Amino acid sequence: MKLYQIDGHGQGIPGSGLEAALVNPSQMQPDSFRTTSTETAKSKEIENVVPIDNPDQPVHHVRVNNSFLATRERNALRWLAARTPSAVTPDHLTLLGLFGAAVVMAGFAACRVSPWFVWLAFLGLFMNWLGDSLDGTLARYRKIERPDFGYFLDHSCDLISQTFIFVGLGLSPYFTLFSALLALSMYLLMTSFTYLKVLILKTHHLSYYGMGATELRLLLIAWPLFALWYGPSMIDARFMGARCIDITIFILSSLVFTAFMWKVWSDVRRFRPILDK
Repeated sequence: MKLYQIDGHGQGIPGSGLEAALVNPSQMQPDSFRTTSTETAKSKEIENVVPIDNPDQPVHHVRVNNSFLATRERNALRWLAARTPSAVTPDHLTLLGLFGAAVVMAGFAACRVSPWFVWLAFLGLFMNWLGDSLDGTLARYRKIERPDFGYFLDHSCDLISQTFIFVGLGLSPYFTLFSALLALSMYLLMTSFTYLKVLILKTHHLSYYGMGATELRLLLIAWPLFALWYGPSMIDARFMGARCIDITIFILSSLVFTAFMWKVWSDVRRFRPILDK
């Protein structure tokens, strides 16, 4: 079974098998996939995504990426996949992404010894991006997808990687551990919601409001550079005994949590008529 991906402009990327059928349902054999006018109308309600109606295969899903850099990133990943040595497998890349996250944590923590270690953290972020982003692209390019095992391995490593990266940022002199753990909790909250939607709606949203994992990595690069330029007073500044950065991150996290509750409520109202039927 193939996976179907929506680019940043809502355009489908054709492939073969079920993937091609999602792009052009008329090409699919009647006994394997049927689409009525009513089902088509309903599918448009799920952000123009055609769900895969197969409850026995809960992780076979449609990928949706509407982040700011989605199209350019996808083109770069296809170029890299076509030139990746045959000895390199998607599993190797998944482990590379996990190793890169560990390097990020070590690099950020070492910045307390010397600010030059920030470049080690940046190298780890590049390794994490390369492994985490290219593994699935390479599997699809070589037509060796494993929707169940690949999904399980990839996203299990993602959860570990996210923890490494945020904890590393909290151990650095450019953030606080309190703020990092609070930001991590918000990120894991959105991640959990994303995985629930994969199970129920058969759609995997890789971005929200134009922000995906790649955009987050770029912010993680920009923030230490800004902190280095501004100086330690940005982190050490206090208001009524509390660090200003902790107060700011707490307020932003509260806003994110409020937006998350609104998203859950609106999605429940939006999708319940579809899911009940």
